[in-house]
Amino acid sequence: MSIKFRNYDKRIIRKLLSEIGEHRYTLALENMKVGDNKPLSMKGFYLEATEHYLRLCYVYPSNYVLMIMDVGRYDNIPVDGWSRVRE
Repeated sequence: MSIKFRNYDKRIIRKLLSEIGEHRYTLALENMKVGDNKPLSMKGFYLEATEHYLRLCYVYPSNYVLMIMDVGRYDNIPVDGWSRVRE
């Protein structure tokens, strides 16, 4: 059993995406080979953290989860708003 924490704060995620920049974000999507299936709205974005990583993720309406990139090195990581998730 692993314990994960998730944060769905769209305001913070929007700031983080701005810090990441369009070029790095686009490269991450190309590396994931998403093609034309790029995230279309802020609704599906969230941050996921374990003791090993901090990732920007997106869940599609089909419930497929895309772990886009590691964001542990960026500044706009929220302190508040994390929920514990068991899987």
